[in-house]
Amino acid sequence: MKPFIVAAVLLCSCYTYRNTPVESATLLAPVRVELTDSGSQELTKQVGPRSVMLEGVLAARSDSDLTFGVTALTRTNGVEETWHGERVTVALSSVSRMQRRKFSAMNTGLFIAGLVAGGFLVKLGADDGNVVRIPGGGPAPGQ
Repeated sequence: MKPFIVAAVLLCSCYTYRNTPVESATLLAPVRVELTDSGSQELTKQVGPRSVMLEGVLAARSDSDLTFGVTALTRTNGVEETWHGERVTVALSSVSRMQRRKFSAMNTGLFIAGLVAGGFLVKLGADDGNVVRIPGGGPAPGQ
């Protein structure tokens, strides 16, 4: 039973994004970066036109640049693309906001509690004592 619970927690984990100063971002941290308009134009050669947000892992940093292993990219029209860790270097001046992805124990707990409660209600409704049965199949329609 314990492996099932651990697997459920891992599969049902909820995450939130919290604002973090660019200066305090740690390497290998999962982050989401919103780009300035000029930053979006500067990145056109690396990621294509109209990018507004990058998600991924902070792979390297310098005084003027951040390098990400990008896992997702969002365009201005809302289309999200999946990437496979390609390296993208972003100038610090191109970043309008950075958010760090964090595990949310409360949201995960509430979600799992809802799953357990739903399963309990389904089981309760399916028990033999809760199903009405008419002996002999009941009367014919219209009688």
